[in-house]
Order: sequence, then C-alpha cells, then structure tokens
Amino acid sequence: MSGKLPFAYALTWIVGSALFFTGFSHLFLKSYARKQYQRKHSPHYYLSRIVQTGPQKEMLSTTYLAELIHIAADPPTPIAYFDPVLAKRRLLTSPVIKEAQVELIEPDTIYIDYTVRQPCAMLDDFENTAIDEAGFPFPLFPFFPPKNLPHIYLGETQIQWTQPLIDKKWQLAFEILKFSSKLPFTLKRIDVEKAFADSLGTRGIVLTIEDERFTRILRLNTKEYEQNLGNYLELRKELPQKPYTIDLRLSQLAFLKEKT
Repeated sequence: MSGKLPFAYALTWIVGSALFFTGFSHLFLKSYARKQYQRKHSPHYYLSRIVQTGPQKEMLSTTYLAELIHIAADPPTPIAYFDPVLAKRRLLTSPVIKEAQVELIEPDTIYIDYTVRQPCAMLDDFENTAIDEAGFPFPLFPFFPPKNLPHIYLGETQIQWTQPLIDKKWQLAFEILKFSSKLPFTLKRIDVEKAFADSLGTRGIVLTIEDERFTRILRLNTKEYEQNLGNYLELRKELPQKPYTIDLRLSQLAFLKEKT
C-alpha cells in the first residue's frame, strides 16, 4: 500500500484547511475590531485613574502628571488612544523628573512609576533654581518644600532645563560641596565665579560659612582649596569667636579682616 494520499483526498484536505484558517482569521480579526471599537467608544474603556508610585511617595501631584501626559477628565481619553511610550517621553520633559515608567492597566488605569531629582544646592545665578548631584538644574518651588540648602554662584548667564551643567566651575563647586560635608562647620555659599580668572589677584574661591555661631568668609586657592581649609581648621583654634574675612590663598599665610 502506497504511503501517498490520493490526489483528490489531498486536494480536499488542503482546501479544507485553507477555508478553516481563513474562517478562523476572519473571526479573529472581527473580534479584534469589535474590541478596538469598544475600547474607543465604550464608557468602560475610558481612562479615569492615575496610580503613581516611586521612591518618594507622591512627590508630584496627580494633576501635574496628568497635564504632562495630556490626559484630562473632559473630554475623557479612550484607552485605545493612549500610548505609554509617548507618555514616558512627555514625563521626562519635566525638569524635576529623573526617571519614569508608564504602564496601561485595563480598563481605565495609568500606572506611573517615577523618580524625582534631589536638590543638593541652590544656584544663586537664577531665581528658584536648584541643582542635583548630576548637575541638572530644576525649579525648587512648587515641587519641593523650602529647604536649607547651600548656595552656589557660578557666574552663569543661562541654563537649560533637562540639560546638565558640564562647566568646570560647577564641577569644582560640587567637589567643594562634597569635601565640606566632612568639616566641622556649615557651608552656606560657594562662589566660584572667578575660580579660573586670568588675573592671579582675583582668581580664587570664596566660601561663606557659619562657624561657632558666626558668619565667616574664606578666600581659597583654586588648586589648593583642601590644604587651605586644613589651614583654617588649625587657625580657628586660636581665633576669637568673631566674624572674619580670611584670605588663605597663599601658602602658610592668612590675612584676617574682622567683619563689622
């Protein structure tokens, strides 16, 4: 007995299979089209909730998040018209949002997981401008409560939200900020506007500190600021508890001027 199917039987099987799969595909497409129509027109498939989460609990208002991703209650947005990838890109246009993930939970919920930037200092070059450790500037108010942060002055004339500062003056200021955290006084302000000035007479760093309940101004050498601060720690043991302006830029020398 031959292992081959008779031609007529084989042809019938092929045609039957084709009709079956064609019919199945038609039913599938019809079901998919019906579901898409429902997602666009049924009141059960309109977006109505935003659930937010992240390391900082509800740092940003749900209203603000909705505005960023262009979602409103009136008119409501059909779930079929919502694109999570586009929503993520829109969230990242906010200067205060560092990372974001967006998911769609049917039938009516948007799930947003995000991280906000954490301010490490205020930029005195501009109003209401904080900066994080990566050098990204962003507005402090109305996203954060008032904070007692050190201030940094760079001498910059312009910045751009969502773009980090790569200026060498910012890098120097941040290094000083980290170094000062180990010192026994409170750093109030870092002025690096003239840290790389051409003139030796004006070149340097100006720190404003609060030490022993007094405000003091320290002038430091750009390349040797760590040694200068070490010299100040030795000098402060002998200083009367008064406010001073102290120039420490020259090695082994300190020029004091009592503030009035």
